[in-house]
Amino acid sequence: MTLEITPIDATLGATVSGVRLDALDDETFAAVEAAWHAYAVLVFPGQHLCEEAQVAFSERFGPLERRVFKIHSRDNPATIDLSNIKKDGTLWPASSETGLLLSGNNYWHTDSSFKRVPAKGSALTARIVPDTGGDTAFADMRAAYDALEPAMQDWLSNKIAVHSYAFSQGRVGGMTGVSEDEWEALPPVEHPVIRIHPATGRRNLYIGRHASHIVGEDERESRRLLERLCEDACRPPRVFTHRWSAGDLVLWDNRCVLHRGLGYPANQPRRMIRTTIAGDSEDIKA
Repeated sequence: MTLEITPIDATLGATVSGVRLDALDDETFAAVEAAWHAYAVLVFPGQHLCEEAQVAFSERFGPLERRVFKIHSRDNPATIDLSNIKKDGTLWPASSETGLLLSGNNYWHTDSSFKRVPAKGSALTARIVPDTGGDTAFADMRAAYDALEPAMQDWLSNKIAVHSYAFSQGRVGGMTGVSEDEWEALPPVEHPVIRIHPATGRRNLYIGRHASHIVGEDERESRRLLERLCEDACRPPRVFTHRWSAGDLVLWDNRCVLHRGLGYPANQPRRMIRTTIAGDSEDIKA
């Protein structure tokens, strides 16, 4: 294998070629992991991995999260099917439980920030892509922190935000198919607004749609501040958008990257498979 890493024209992201993710030796994996830490998002075109191979590749970065809700149920609890396609081949309407779940992904977020120990990373593969739309955008929260005025960096340095899935999903219509026990297992959690990446030592903003408000500040005003920070952060040159082709895999670092799915016609199918790399205690240090 001849690993080729081509940086994307943004402050994050690189395309990786000359490698098969289902046949990585240890030396090549070490190079992939180093590139991931440097670029935060890696695009691997045309891999066409089966679910077992995607799981095996993802597990090289650490243990995987298991699904949160029963509505995500699949044979493999380490994978999530982000699809608008029913088992009979017809499409879920936007007003359905699945439609509401997918619509939440259209807003800037980092996976599992609503958990006490949030995710380290995510890998997403494209199985079926629409003719138009359905891209995924990524935003660099390291460069976003660097772009803040020093006074704002100082003010945010010891601030804690409350993250809640009930809050974020409630803003797009909720999820009626989730049981009371499932909601009780996901109470609001607190995370520093500024985090330090354990592998690189870089500071970054840790915000997104699951962040409800800042502890100790006026709830409404701090919510507006978090929204402004997100809006300002997710602008060029800190953003790039990936146009999917079937078979692509994208790996991103949830500790320092926000992402969102872009819309596509409701009458077109889209199927993506996600694996989520679980975080650990080192990942949640401020």
